[in-house]
Amino acid sequence: METKRCVFLSHTKLDSAFCDRFDNICANVGIRRFRSEFAYIDKPPWQTIKEQLGRSAALFLLVGKELVKQQANPLNLDWKFTQNWISYEVGIAHQRNIDIWVICDSVKINFPVPYFNNYQPFGLEGFDRMGYLEYILSKYQQGYRFSFKANQGRLHTSCPTCGIEFNLHATLRANRVIVCPQCLHGIEVSEPFPPSPRTINR
Repeated sequence: METKRCVFLSHTKLDSAFCDRFDNICANVGIRRFRSEFAYIDKPPWQTIKEQLGRSAALFLLVGKELVKQQANPLNLDWKFTQNWISYEVGIAHQRNIDIWVICDSVKINFPVPYFNNYQPFGLEGFDRMGYLEYILSKYQQGYRFSFKANQGRLHTSCPTCGIEFNLHATLRANRVIVCPQCLHGIEVSEPFPPSPRTINR
């Protein structure tokens, strides 16, 4: 079977600067990406999205400041439109059994995202984070997957409220609280994360 060497961006075009940073990292790595506002989409658009997700190794949901701001206004019709497309894209990605990432632009996610298996809550700012994402994308280009079982437990964590298991791509001090993208409850990290390699159960 041919290795999938492209990724799919789920986003709102209002977060253009955040999406551009991700796009530039993909370009640096040389991995193909599908970003809907830069692509010609035949009608019906759901068909193109379904086809592109079928060719992708992972879906990256980019949660930027504008997306969070849109959701905060329940009367915003643009948000309902965007939410429907995000839900459709995440659902198809889950059906296709591809990795689903949530990357927040240093904002707290305020709408639920089921099925995700990788979470980076602090965005792409800074050389270290950009370099880390370049590494992730280069691994996808080589055919690697980041299912939560693939990391032998070091990045693996779970939400005590809803029970979802995922890879947490962040370095956290003890007693830090992050928001679970699926249930939106807080996850308190009682010890520094990720744990020392000596604490990993092999």
